[in-house]
Amino acid sequence: TAIIMLCIECLGILGHRLQLAAPRRRTLASAASSSAHALEAAASLWPHYRLGIASAVTVVAAASLRRPQVTRRQLAASTVRRSRVPMASTSLRPLPGVALPEPLRATDGLVKGAPPEDIFTFDTITKRMPKILDAVMESLPPSVAQEPLLSAIRDLQAEMRDGAQLKLLEPTGTWVGAESWNEHLALFISQDQGWHTAPWWVVENYMYKRLLQELARCGSSTYDPFEPQKKQALAAAVDAMAKSIDPLLVMIDQSEGTPKGHADRRTALEAALLRSLWGNQADLSLSAGRVESGLGALGGVLSDQHAAALDLLQGASDRSVIIVLDNHGLEVLCDLVLVDSILRLTDVSSVDLHVKDSPVFVSDVTSNDIEGILDWLQGHSGDLAARLRKNLSDGRLVVQSHDFYTSARSFWELPKNLQLAFTEAAAVILKGDANYRRLLGDLHWPYDTDFSDYAASFWPGDGLICLRTMKSGVAIGIPDAEQLKAKAERPSDWLTSGVYGQVLAFARSH
Repeated sequence: TAIIMLCIECLGILGHRLQLAAPRRRTLASAASSSAHALEAAASLWPHYRLGIASAVTVVAAASLRRPQVTRRQLAASTVRRSRVPMASTSLRPLPGVALPEPLRATDGLVKGAPPEDIFTFDTITKRMPKILDAVMESLPPSVAQEPLLSAIRDLQAEMRDGAQLKLLEPTGTWVGAESWNEHLALFISQDQGWHTAPWWVVENYMYKRLLQELARCGSSTYDPFEPQKKQALAAAVDAMAKSIDPLLVMIDQSEGTPKGHADRRTALEAALLRSLWGNQADLSLSAGRVESGLGALGGVLSDQHAAALDLLQGASDRSVIIVLDNHGLEVLCDLVLVDSILRLTDVSSVDLHVKDSPVFVSDVTSNDIEGILDWLQGHSGDLAARLRKNLSDGRLVVQSHDFYTSARSFWELPKNLQLAFTEAAAVILKGDANYRRLLGDLHWPYDTDFSDYAASFWPGDGLICLRTMKSGVAIGIPDAEQLKAKAERPSDWLTSGVYGQVLAFARSH
């Protein structure tokens, strides 16, 4: 089955090469028609690409013979569970009756008349990502900022700017994850794809693995190159903590004393949910590693399903809620207030926080960050920190890392243990733009695609909530009227500035 699916995927890629300059498909019907013609044309080219596909099939076949290994380690200080398992594709994919759209690529921005969000993709790979590495080199301690590391990082920057071909990763350290990554990279390398022609989602995640590879090669296999920025992000959150988060904690305190079902409980939970949403504006990968205090302009929620999200949380009796975290700094502080409100104002059995196993996207929370965040919080909101630590010790709050979250796989390629966890939870909350892009496969879905239909077609669990400020040209669930309004207000960056937000919710009916 894996071999058949891989061959189909390869034909889809060939179809894209034939359609590179074609206009963007904005409706599902036109997407299906265009892809059908592309596959017919691609099939005629099969003999020319048979050898490349055979190479990728060999990699998949060899991978299927490897014995799965699962390792877990308990961290006493932060009760973080780490999980590392081989990728196992689910049997489902989104909207199986519709052809999958093309992924976002840097070359989208080179097409004549490309919209601003496609130019943003090209600029991200050729400009913003190299700037992130500039910030890394500037913040390296003297003991690490040595040759040949600096030269290797500069070479990596040149590859991104020039659109060089991708390379297999080298197993220089555990954080690199070379084995599982190379299984995924083999297809793109066999097709001679590079930084500008491979999917943006793949190359953006790949950049961080290449950086970790070079650090490990130079003896810094467990050094977090973004730790200085993360500490700065917490320091920059002090004012927002006092002006926005502390009053919210007072509201939660007061509502906790009301009877179950009281309107004040829902009001406080709603405030915590929306505070968590707008905390997502604090994203160091969007600012190329530059730390900014507070929030930017708020443009409104284009997809507002927060009432359905609240219903999911309030109905999660004796079941867990999973929150897949995103950014360090102000955002994670807002997220921990949401955790606190869920544990105090609903009947959930536990809240499980899923974090990254290694540094990625500059400010994403990793398992090694948790204890430091709680230590910082102890000095600025001692009561909140104490409640969180008690819930950790009691098992009502669990922190787990998984290397799936630093792969370039989509959420329909979940490993078995995450599938099981999502199935058992009453709801999964996906925080931020990167988790949202993973949910959509970073594909050019029509923006008005119905979110409930999309999630129902493959999501393994009963409930799904997305809290995201918009920072990329990938989106669904936005009514046409809201699209027109946002375009009129910010024609050049309504999709990418982080000014607009989305609260999307799906509840499976039984």
